[in-house]
Amino acid sequence: MAHSTDATSASPQLSAEQVGKRFLKLIEGLESRDDLSLERIRDVMGLSLRNYESRSDDFYAYSQLLEDDWYFSVDYLEPSPSSMRGVGLSFGKPFPAEFEPNPMPASLCVLDFEYYHNALKAMGLYAEPVCDEIGRLRSWEYTKFNSDAVDFTLSIILQNIVPGEPGTLCVKSIDMLNGR
Repeated sequence: MAHSTDATSASPQLSAEQVGKRFLKLIEGLESRDDLSLERIRDVMGLSLRNYESRSDDFYAYSQLLEDDWYFSVDYLEPSPSSMRGVGLSFGKPFPAEFEPNPMPASLCVLDFEYYHNALKAMGLYAEPVCDEIGRLRSWEYTKFNSDAVDFTLSIILQNIVPGEPGTLCVKSIDMLNGR
């Protein structure tokens, strides 16, 4: 994910709650993956993504710092011979802190997993948990079908508000960047 905090005057400062609701509105308005575009992201989310040529000519992102050195990033991947069009929202901390167990500030979890889960199910997406080989929950997948075929699948990566401890489940990332 991109970690730039270059914000243009065309992009507002958003809270985690605001960007989460705008991301869900973007997904809700998609009839198919082909409806995604930079223009649609700008129109629905109010964010101007920029190209990161160091990653790929087809990769665009917008990042903004939040509190306690956490950030959100909205990423968009144009279709290419090796990948499908996709979009994602993630919350994280800059390198190297991203690899340490970091409690999420409560403000990043105002829209917790249950909020996203219920919103996506209300949009008609099929929800399915993904577990590892010993049965621990790894993520959730949400699939949109068109004419009995899979149009796209969103994946949600979860994080407890305090890593490793029971409690509120937060959304670390939600995306369809994996090409499904």
